[in-house]
Amino acid sequence: MDDETIAMFEQNLSGNLYKLWNRLSSGSYFPPPVKQVEIPKAKGGTRKLGIPTVSDRVAQTVVKLMIEPTLDPIFHPDSYGYRPGKSAKQAIAVTRERCWKFDWVVEFDIKAAFDQIDHGLLLKAVRRHIKADWILLYIERWLTAPFETADGARLARVRGTPQGGVVSPMLMNLFMHYALDTWMQRHFPQCPFARYADDAVVHCRSEAQAQEVMHAIASRLAECGLEMHPEKSGIVYCRDRSRTQAYPNVTFTFLGFLFRPRRVMTRSGQLSTSFLPGVSRDALKRMRQKVRGWRLPRQTFRSLVELADQCNPTIRGWWNYYGAFYRTAMNGLGRYLDRKLARWARCKYKTLRRHKRRSDEWLHKMRKAYPRQFVHWQFLGVKVG
Repeated sequence: MDDETIAMFEQNLSGNLYKLWNRLSSGSYFPPPVKQVEIPKAKGGTRKLGIPTVSDRVAQTVVKLMIEPTLDPIFHPDSYGYRPGKSAKQAIAVTRERCWKFDWVVEFDIKAAFDQIDHGLLLKAVRRHIKADWILLYIERWLTAPFETADGARLARVRGTPQGGVVSPMLMNLFMHYALDTWMQRHFPQCPFARYADDAVVHCRSEAQAQEVMHAIASRLAECGLEMHPEKSGIVYCRDRSRTQAYPNVTFTFLGFLFRPRRVMTRSGQLSTSFLPGVSRDALKRMRQKVRGWRLPRQTFRSLVELADQCNPTIRGWWNYYGAFYRTAMNGLGRYLDRKLARWARCKYKTLRRHKRRSDEWLHKMRKAYPRQFVHWQFLGVKVG
């Protein structure tokens, strides 16, 4: 909001930190408004972020480091979002195993969860575990700090915690701990679940149980001032080789992975069907858009090694995450990358122009000679083109 960058803050680091400490310790610190920034969602619409100033991020980090050792141990072991030692891949791994054991899944997403958190209920939960008056004071001030829009207007906030604040994810987890996690333990202890912030899946033994669980969760969320997203929630049948019941919905998406029946090879060498996660279509689409934005065929001033240095950090991140489960689902992206590289070769080398087959053969030779040049070359066992 004040247009101050981290580099600018560091120019007078000790002075800025001293001033912030002085105000925090005296109780006279009032968080400045958070800058409202709208970013596009993958499926349309926008997500409103609240971006604090640099000094406010420092102040929030101080409080986060103070309260995390107290709050994190009370959270449910199957709460995976924004927690030390927890990850989205762990949530996917445990969900995969439970899909093998349970026939039905209730998937749901909470609509605008960060924006709809009830301040009264949240502060009640905070006061139950945090006794330091100064921390309670500043958490309440952060919750009510106004938004400042792009045109300079100030918007008062009576609900929610800014998505973009340092302390917001922990407050979200604390709210959901009482709104959902402990409630699930009391009312449906036989139905294991995995939650990542406002996205969750619950496993059930039967369709009737799944219907009961879904309606109960929707009612519980409504009691807490939240709404189950109607378009991102549903009941799914985990069909595999042993589950042959006909049901219209046999897929769901969780944390960028599409769970569905997939063909696999058994240890005896026979083809079978198993309910498994693999990279989702939407995630693949976003990755292809990212690759398209690199405009690789136009970068003929670079060498192949330079292109690899430019692309590999992002490709490595994709394969480390999405390639962790059913890696063959990533092969299409690998082939797409290679088509872009082959087109780059045709633009760079005159001998390959107008010869798609020769450029494909050239790239195949490069991949065979330098199999570790690009990250995805280490995993692809398919031909270029």
